[in-house]
Amino acid sequence: MPQRRSLTPKLLFMPKRKIKTAIAGLGRAGWNLHLKPMLAHGGYEVVAVTDPLEERCQEATETLPGCAVFESLEALLEKSDAELVVIATPSNTHFEDARRVILTGRDVILEKPMSATYAEAVTLRDLAAIHGVRIFVHHVHLHRVEIRHLRSVIASGVLGPLFHIRTDWAYYGRRWDWQTLLKNGGGQLANTGPHVLSIVLPLLGGEATVEHCELRNIKDAGDAEDFVRIVLTSSSGVTADLTFSSATALSGPRWQLLGKCGSLTSDGTTSKLKFYDEASVPPIEVLDTAAPGRAYLSETVPWEEKEIAVDEGTPVVTFHENVWSVIAESAHQIVTLESACEIARIIDAAKAKAGR
Repeated sequence: MPQRRSLTPKLLFMPKRKIKTAIAGLGRAGWNLHLKPMLAHGGYEVVAVTDPLEERCQEATETLPGCAVFESLEALLEKSDAELVVIATPSNTHFEDARRVILTGRDVILEKPMSATYAEAVTLRDLAAIHGVRIFVHHVHLHRVEIRHLRSVIASGVLGPLFHIRTDWAYYGRRWDWQTLLKNGGGQLANTGPHVLSIVLPLLGGEATVEHCELRNIKDAGDAEDFVRIVLTSSSGVTADLTFSSATALSGPRWQLLGKCGSLTSDGTTSKLKFYDEASVPPIEVLDTAAPGRAYLSETVPWEEKEIAVDEGTPVVTFHENVWSVIAESAHQIVTLESACEIARIIDAAKAKAGR
């Protein structure tokens, strides 16, 4: 077999120190979403890996000189000196695998979904507090420009007070892999749901309640849902209608923000805004008499319209940059454990509304 080329690129800076890291699970998430960006960052030294597939372990030894391979997570935790462990194992083992890591006093990066239930999420949170370790849940969309953009538009006040959010994360693709089975923790709710909820929940401005949830399997091979619709209300008065689906061939805007004085629609790349300045129109009072001239009352609203780029070019802090900064420099943790537990709570409530 030819020697594989190293994944490590030429670094643009030299971190103050390297964090000794282990990765449990070398599949799509472990290899592509964690190993590669960690090596690109330069502040991580991957010293140990484990995966049940021998060919994946072999690839790791060829691309990571000096990296130890272990037959199980238990063996890795017993013999490795890693201070940070990435859990990128199958979804239905996340809770138990993360629990094992926490009990050894190590920090943990936990792939989503954090756990199968809210109770499990709370257990991990409490264990982490007892053992003085940090859990970094991979809610990567909190590190992308989309959330910063939506927050910025709302905070600007240009739409007036927000009253409704609508989002449609949709594409079409037939699936028949392990994530189409409920027994494996599969389905859109557990796997796409954390991404959508991680953005929407902070925008609501209050505690969310699930009013309605549909979980439907339309075309995938397994028994897990490929279409999800959730309706949320919040203590702030803002409501939300969320759809995420891999059974939608044609979809509407990815985002709609509805405010008292205007709206935003966005495809995730460009946002269109239509709004007016409330101070530019006179106040109105109800007319509880016959309408003049039998006509509907009307006025000319001084609308403004504009398009703005979602990515204005300002760099964002990536997930692995933030993890390194938290551990090495005591920086602020962007994805908080409380926010991850809240997502688990909403997913639990959604399942209950759908009768699962």
